Amino acid sequence: MLRRLVRRIVPVPVRVALLQWPSMLSLLKLERLASDGARRDHVVVSRSTPLRRERLTYDESLQRAKEQNVARAITLLDGLTIRPGDLFSWHRHVGPPLRLRGFAAGPELHGDQLESGDGGGLCQVANLLFYLAVHAGLEVVERHRHALDLFPDDSRTVPFGCGATVFFPKKDLRLLNTSGSTLTLRLSIASGALQGSLHSTFPLPFRCELIERDHRFEHRDGAVFRHNRLFRRWNFEDGTTREEWLADHDARVAYTVAAPSGQSQQVPADRH
Repeated sequence: MLRRLVRRIVPVPVRVALLQWPSMLSLLKLERLASDGARRDHVVVSRSTPLRRERLTYDESLQRAKEQNVARAITLLDGLTIRPGDLFSWHRHVGPPLRLRGFAAGPELHGDQLESGDGGGLCQVANLLFYLAVHAGLEVVERHRHALDLFPDDSRTVPFGCGATVFFPKKDLRLLNTSGSTLTLRLSIASGALQGSLHSTFPLPFRCELIERDHRFEHRDGAVFRHNRLFRRWNFEDGTTREEWLADHDARVAYTVAAPSGQSQQVPADRH
């Protein structure tokens, strides 16, 4: 009886639409998932860095604290969306590295001394973000360099000077999204390494790479210093390229350099 009443009151087109509504919802859901999947497929840049380095050893308690801080930063940054024109700020998104917020006292450089400080070890995440940002074409608005070169190139896979030190509330890392596309940051820990990537809504019309020039070791005032210049090379779809200066570095070396005293140890320039 109820069915007959519904048939009398509800017009046929409306009844058909109601019957088709579950199928339409399923179709819309599939289309949305397919769209999201397509967006995630546009990986602009990715990189992995080990949490432990053979040539750079801390006290085990400091190492564990560093790994805790890295993991805590991941919970705050993974999945972050940076829209065109957005300004990413480390201090705004990560905030103060207080123990009440889940951070620990990890390894931290004060001048030339390795000490323990709240949030110590977070620079590994900041280093990775700087590397990803440069390759995704983001404008580096604020970035602070390390004063020490901590480990030699036998465990380095990028040019010297690609790091970014952060210290709340003064030294921030700020990056402006001028890529023209919405970017999503993905961070995780797997196989003993920090892994990160930036994903774009659409394929970017350019590819960026880091170029190192004027690299050399210099012995000065009883210490060894390492110098280089970093540039970003833009490679556009139409085949044109341009270069952009990023930074000059001059850092004291914290390990033994096999070079005669008073001489400079030189390596080939234009390393990628």
